[in-house]
Amino acid sequence: MELEPSALAVDPGRLGCMKVHLTNSGPDACEVAVEVAADDRDWTWVHPESCTVTPGEETVVSVFFKPACGPHPTAGRHAVEIVARSPAEAAHGEGMVEVGPFVDAAGALDPMVAYGPMSATYTFNLENRGNVPVHAALCTEDPSGALDVGVQPTTLRADPGQTTTATVAVQAKKKLKRGEHTYRVCVLAEVDGASDLRIEGAFRQQGLKPAKK
Repeated sequence: MELEPSALAVDPGRLGCMKVHLTNSGPDACEVAVEVAADDRDWTWVHPESCTVTPGEETVVSVFFKPACGPHPTAGRHAVEIVARSPAEAAHGEGMVEVGPFVDAAGALDPMVAYGPMSATYTFNLENRGNVPVHAALCTEDPSGALDVGVQPTTLRADPGQTTTATVAVQAKKKLKRGEHTYRVCVLAEVDGASDLRIEGAFRQQGLKPAKK
């Protein structure tokens, strides 16, 4: 068994291909099944999966690689084992696939809306949907000027497929005498290598007395 090429580079969402050259040096025709290791089958496949190789002849099988635009496989070099099995023996080969980087981050506030007479806390979730670690610098914004808003920690790191969190604290500067008032709460995340995230929630400050009917 020989792989051509033995190494290739492919970006997430794109298709790459290796050719597996199978040669039968024995006296009889044999049925050969070609497969990749189980851990890699969600982004690789073989066509055809089985073939007949006659004595002294060569048959070519294709192994395709299409990394997903997601956390798996991670960016970098991956050794992919390819096995050709016949009833008599098995031949092993190893291809090297360089997966390109894919950066995709998302943010969310939990809860989206918080209630309180003076203060509230939120959890900011940074989800890494890409295949490389992401770093984000966090800050807050109060469009109304009526709140003190802070976030801790001010930097987050998330590995591929991981969600990391920060705590957002909101404190009203003045008491509300009556009814309820809604303020926007904004968290800004500057993500290295990706577009900045602006996540908005709300703080509903509750007055000391109900609204007049």
